[in-house]
Amino acid sequence: MSYLTLQRTILASSISFSFILVGNAVTQSFMTVPALLLNFPLPGGPDYITRTAHLGAQWPLLWAVGNRFFRPISTFGIIGYAFSAFAAHTNDTGFGKSRDWRFLAVAAVCHFVNVVHSAVNMQPLNEKLEGLAREGHDGKGNAQAREWAERWRRRNLVRLVLPAVAGVLALGQAVV
Repeated sequence: MSYLTLQRTILASSISFSFILVGNAVTQSFMTVPALLLNFPLPGGPDYITRTAHLGAQWPLLWAVGNRFFRPISTFGIIGYAFSAFAAHTNDTGFGKSRDWRFLAVAAVCHFVNVVHSAVNMQPLNEKLEGLAREGHDGKGNAQAREWAERWRRRNLVRLVLPAVAGVLALGQAVV
């Protein structure tokens, strides 16, 4: 495999990673979380404690998939786009001849910000939602269950936008 083929493969893989992340965020924000919250009762209602515990019991699966599958994809996106930006910047023939390295660097930054956002803003909400299953049957502390899930859903939109921007910018550079 030539170095040029390697560069193209890494860029194509990174673009694929971006759009895999977009698809995951769309699925989570517009299908999974709304389905979990469908007909979710108000705090104090007869089914509230049961539904809250059920939400808390289901949340670890979503969280585990994110940590085990999508975090590495985001990380590989950072590395792939950073490599592609470096290759485009340092190579005036072949790979870098018609590519603007700055767009690829922005794509890497988008993935980096996505990882930081996940750790700083999403992780605490994941912990709260996962903890709903452990809080006992009295319902105390669970009055914010729906609010936490809705906040998570809204914040997850950042994880839709950033990889979409990265993928579109990189795709624009891949076809030149």
